[in-house]
Amino acid sequence: MKRVIMNIVLMSLLLTFGIVQAEEESQYLLTESTYKALNNAQELMAKDKLNEAEAKLKSLLNKDSNGAYDKAIIQQTLGYLYSSREAYGQASRYFKLALDSGALPEKVSHDLRYNLAQLLLAESKFKAGITLLEQWMKKEPSPATSAYVLLASANYQVNNYQKTINAIQVAIKRDKKAQESWYQMLLSAHLELKQYKSAIKVLEKLIPSYPYKKVYWSQLSSLYLQQNKEFTALAVKMLMQRLDLGDGKTLINMADMYRYLRIPYKSAKLLDQAMSDGVISTNYKNLTRLAESWLAARENDKAAAVLQKIIKLDDSGESDLKYARVLFQMESWKQSIPALQQSLTKLQGKKVGAARLLLGMTHYHLGHLSKAKTQFKHAVAFSNERNQAGQWLRHVERQLNEIKKDES
Repeated sequence: MKRVIMNIVLMSLLLTFGIVQAEEESQYLLTESTYKALNNAQELMAKDKLNEAEAKLKSLLNKDSNGAYDKAIIQQTLGYLYSSREAYGQASRYFKLALDSGALPEKVSHDLRYNLAQLLLAESKFKAGITLLEQWMKKEPSPATSAYVLLASANYQVNNYQKTINAIQVAIKRDKKAQESWYQMLLSAHLELKQYKSAIKVLEKLIPSYPYKKVYWSQLSSLYLQQNKEFTALAVKMLMQRLDLGDGKTLINMADMYRYLRIPYKSAKLLDQAMSDGVISTNYKNLTRLAESWLAARENDKAAAVLQKIIKLDDSGESDLKYARVLFQMESWKQSIPALQQSLTKLQGKKVGAARLLLGMTHYHLGHLSKAKTQFKHAVAFSNERNQAGQWLRHVERQLNEIKKDES
């Protein structure tokens, strides 16, 4: 961990000097002696000789000949050194001195302001850290999601629950994979402010993601009671009591319910985790449920991976055809051909026409016009595909005729 921190420290210093060189040289230019001494100190830091680097930097800082800019850079470097030691109190002191000097370029000051805000919050100096973090965010064009989480957490520590809500909602909105702890913070802030309706909405989002955490069901039931919704509260409580982490049937029913309610991603995640945990069997029916859920969630890559497993368990050819359709939608034309050819060795009845039509369309996209024509001719024999296959056939024949004219 210490080595990682040191790498970050040195990278920050290199970026600082790069930014400085891009500024007006007359204003931001280290003296030759300071530049050499700082380079030497950084080399010592890279070798993990922090005591020697600290002594050299402090000696350099005490020189009367240093200008304001030289002094600020030395203070900043000392701040990074103490950060690498996790001596956050000393690090924040030197960062503050560098910032307060007003001698650093604006870009360097801006980045340093964020570093200092993080250090102050790590020291539990929440009010000062929040003020600095808010100043930084006003000037930052696109603050990272982690900055909003940090701001929300800091505001929660000082009981400023509305600001907590404002910040964490931004983080949740920006991240499709928002962490459970973010929702927990949002829920707690709403509860502290007695915003029970909003708290219910948060729980209604948490439960589909973490259905076996009974604490959320219990909280939801209590909040419904608080809202005088006795029957709803009782229903939630009864459902909670029936939940069993080892009950595969309950889990499958819940996954089917998510898909019915048009929340297929939750259905897929639930089934996938249950199979991984061995709660439900990795059999044809459950894999088919999983594939259908991924397809409904438009996660074609994941659906294709599941369908490859299903093919081994299905002799009908229908799974091969379904797999080929997914590849076709992904425009993986070459990969879909073997799957379609395999399906045709197994399929019977009306499904053969669907496979022929799809194979013809695949060959067409690959520029195999003659092969496409052959497949469309076969597909025309099937009533369900006759109209579409006929249109494709006429289109391909026109293109083949045009090619013959050009060649003659």
